[in-house]
Amino acid sequence: MGKIPYFSANFESMNEVIVLFLEITKYLIPALIVFIITYYQFKIFFDTEYEKRMMDLRSEQTKTMQPLRLQAYERCILLMERMSPESLVIRTHKPGVSASQLKMDLISAINSEYNHNLSQQLYVSAQAWQVIRVVKEEMINLINTAYSDLGPNAVGLDLSKAIFEQLINIEAVPTHKALGFIKKEFDLVFG
Repeated sequence: MGKIPYFSANFESMNEVIVLFLEITKYLIPALIVFIITYYQFKIFFDTEYEKRMMDLRSEQTKTMQPLRLQAYERCILLMERMSPESLVIRTHKPGVSASQLKMDLISAINSEYNHNLSQQLYVSAQAWQVIRVVKEEMINLINTAYSDLGPNAVGLDLSKAIFEQLINIEAVPTHKALGFIKKEFDLVFG
C-alpha cells in the first residue's frame, strides 16, 4: 500500500500554512508590542502636555480675573457707602420736598445703585452678593418703616429725621455690617 495522495498533499499544504502563520506572527507580535508601547508613551506625553496647557490657561485666566475681582470688591465697597443712610439722605434730599417724594427718591437711588452694580456678582462670592442683596432690602424696609410712622403732611426733613432715629434704635447699620463682611472676605481672597 502506498501513500494516499490526497492526504499527503493536504498535509504538506497544512505544514506550509502553519509555517506561513508562524512567519507572520514572528513579525506581527513584535510590531504589535512596539505599537502598544508607542501608543502608551504618546498617550502619556499628550496627557502631560494637556495638563500643562490647562495649568497655563488657568494661570493666564487668574492673571486676567484678578484685577476684575479686585475692582469688583472696590465697587461693592463703594456701593455700600453710597447706600449708607448718611450718604443716601444727604445726596438725595432736596429742600422743600415732601416725605413721600423723598421716600421714592431714596428707594429709586438704592435700586439704581444696586442695578448699576449687578455685574459685580460675577466676581465676588455668592455669600458677599447675598449680603449686598439683603442690605438693599433692609435699607428699603428701613425707609418704608420710617415713612409709615409719619403723618400725611410730613416733609422730606421729617423723613430724614425718622430714618436717623431708626438707625439709633438698631444695633448695627446694615451697610456697615456689609462693609465689614466684604472687607473680611477681601482679606481672605487677596490677603
